[in-house]
Amino acid sequence: MSGMIQVEVLRAACCVAAADGQTTEAERDLLNKLAKQTGVGRASLEAMVSRACEDEGFCNEQFRVLKAEPKEAMSILLEVAMSDGVIDASEASILQVFADKLDVPTDVFELLLEKAKEIAADRK
Repeated sequence: MSGMIQVEVLRAACCVAAADGQTTEAERDLLNKLAKQTGVGRASLEAMVSRACEDEGFCNEQFRVLKAEPKEAMSILLEVAMSDGVIDASEASILQVFADKLDVPTDVFELLLEKAKEIAADRK
């Protein structure tokens, strides 16, 4: 994945983590790891998380621009959603939008989401 696409996935991950209006410590840990891998600094990451929590338009922007490799991007986004042990309806909804944007077939997405929910429940 190119550097620009990694940043797009990080922004999308911020939207997933903030879908319920807050980010947990587990979600923050994973976002920090993704930011480090991507070369995004702490201040930039904090700005992304803040925008994701406070600005619905930020997530809508991500729905338009995300062009990452579907399998890898969905894996990262699902990992962020699972990190706090629960995938709630708001996270599932945002994941569905990103899956549609990445052309992940609905039946494949539904299977991935159910498996992710099981894994998340086991982590709790």
